[in-house]
Amino acid sequence: MNKHTSIEQFIHTLDAHQNDQLDFSPVIEKMHDWRSDFAQELQTHLLSSNSFSPDTQLKQQIDHFNQQVIAHINTWDARWAELSPAQSLADTFENKVMLLIFGKFNAGKSSLCNLLADCFRQHGQSVKYFHLADGSVVYTEEALREGATETTARLQGVCLGEKFILLDTPGLHSVTTENAALTQRFIDSADGVLWLTSSSSPGQVQELDSLGRELRRHKPLLPIITRSDQIEEDEIDGEICTILCHKNANQRAIQETDVYSRSQDKLEQMQVDARLLKTPVSISAQMVRQTGFDPQSMTEAGFDQLFLALLDLIEPAFAYKQRKSAEIFLHYLQEAVLEPIEELLQQSLSVLTQMTQNMQIELTQQQDKIIANTWRAILPQVPRLLEEHASTQAIDAVTQTIVQWAEQHLTEQLHQQLKDYRLENVVVQALPLDQNVSYEVITATTDQPETIRHDRLYNEISNKLQVLLTELTTPVITQCHDYLQALNASIQKLQSLSEQFEQHLKQHAQHLRNHQQDPHYALCE
Repeated sequence: MNKHTSIEQFIHTLDAHQNDQLDFSPVIEKMHDWRSDFAQELQTHLLSSNSFSPDTQLKQQIDHFNQQVIAHINTWDARWAELSPAQSLADTFENKVMLLIFGKFNAGKSSLCNLLADCFRQHGQSVKYFHLADGSVVYTEEALREGATETTARLQGVCLGEKFILLDTPGLHSVTTENAALTQRFIDSADGVLWLTSSSSPGQVQELDSLGRELRRHKPLLPIITRSDQIEEDEIDGEICTILCHKNANQRAIQETDVYSRSQDKLEQMQVDARLLKTPVSISAQMVRQTGFDPQSMTEAGFDQLFLALLDLIEPAFAYKQRKSAEIFLHYLQEAVLEPIEELLQQSLSVLTQMTQNMQIELTQQQDKIIANTWRAILPQVPRLLEEHASTQAIDAVTQTIVQWAEQHLTEQLHQQLKDYRLENVVVQALPLDQNVSYEVITATTDQPETIRHDRLYNEISNKLQVLLTELTTPVITQCHDYLQALNASIQKLQSLSEQFEQHLKQHAQHLRNHQQDPHYALCE
């Protein structure tokens, strides 16, 4: 197939292409339902902080997280309004397929655009250059700026024929502030990507990271290895001269295979469908220029192969264009709705989970401290208390006083050690003692008067007080454990909810693309 056939076939395919009118409204409606359901479920399953005391770190963290979720949901409409101009721009170029040309400085982006413009012009096609200035599209007769170093930070492009646009960017993140919004709209509206990489160091796949947003939007990608030529020495009229020559077919094939393999690996690493990747082609724009568009040189420079590759790219690019309105809303749900929530969940819930785990571990130690501190506060007072009631041997009065002390000191310790929790005051009903233990009366003798001892009673009180404090604090500690477990269950529910809606959104994306192939594709979950 010669040059004319490949170029003319490409142009003819563009001119003859007719988009079938498919109705994507059922898919879009499903995605709107997804957004509504997601908002409702998130708000329904906000974390409860009612079990924790005000002004504690855990409650503040929970309340702050809930506020962030609500605040994020409240931005959804505004975020969609920000993206809607991309759809308007897409409508402006409704019948044109737009390819984003991406690559490092010196990759030959502008040079390729200008050369393809010349090819189209030679075949009687209209050529209209444009660039962005002060937020507007400005058409011009001037070819795109070329140079060893690109010093401009603006988007420029060219309309080729009636249905083909090439967008030449200096870099996705290097546009001027005044052009940034419009540039992003153009990029959002692109239907496919041409990734230019120089044959001197082809396939620097880290460059694809900057394209992550576009590639995750399911746009087809064609790698183009540029500057596929080399300097050789030759003798002309007795003098040694350097001349530019084509790289041989074997060298090109090796580079193309290598770029394709590493690009596939990179896309899989980026969680991008590797099927979007087209087979790389190698070209030399300089050789075409040098030979004045000689047909044989065009073939040797890889341009027949390029036009065939573009021909293969056109169909998926037009397919993307046809469903673009639905894709834009899908991308909005992925990037402005789901991803920020997932990031918030990952950051905040991991902190909360770690906090609850630490608090669970601390509860056993806190119970030991509560019991020990309460016991130590009461027991030194017991001997004096027993002495006060020794004459009447009023054990009930002794236990009633100890019960009052226990309730007072236990409440203080609970508030001190378990200050993070919202707890009811503990009520101490009684201190049950062994009925066989009482004051010991030593009968008077001629040498000694009657005495009353309370050693056994003291030991009984000491032991039973320890048991009582354990019995009283165990339900409180269990209640605190329950609070933390309930919080962890709510955290896991939110994480599961996010994963569930992420999976549903992936299904909607699949439905969207399958629906284009088969309008009767089932749209149910």
